[in-house]
Amino acid sequence: MANKKKADARGFSFQYAAKFLCTANVPGTTQTTTSLLPGAYQTVVNIHNPNAKAAGFRMKLATATSTKVDPPQISKFINEKLQPDQATKVDCSRLGEFGNQPVHGFEGFLVIESTHSLDVVAVYTAGKNGGEVESIDVEHIPERKIR
Repeated sequence: MANKKKADARGFSFQYAAKFLCTANVPGTTQTTTSLLPGAYQTVVNIHNPNAKAAGFRMKLATATSTKVDPPQISKFINEKLQPDQATKVDCSRLGEFGNQPVHGFEGFLVIESTHSLDVVAVYTAGKNGGEVESIDVEHIPERKIR
């Protein structure tokens, strides 16, 4: 099994780590967090292949935990491919694909590893619980070479 993991990682030269929030902080309920002010938080990460050839990539979620209380949790990898100039998105509706079934949402990182350089942009929205969007932020996620 170790050789399989090593073989899977061989072609991935680039990595991106986007903060990923899909949660709400509702004081007085079990859906309370010390990380965020009261409200609802959503993330969508857009991934675009600007290359002239197909780009393979894989993604995982790394849950942010207090290592003194909970052990770090890292999901399985999901493998995908984008043809030239294609784009895809990862939003809160896809959490279950990673094998995570968070009861009270998710806070952590979406980690992407790819064979080619990609355009990765995260869009963060926040608002009152059950309300409309009150803030939006768009962030370009920088790549780092991993081989």
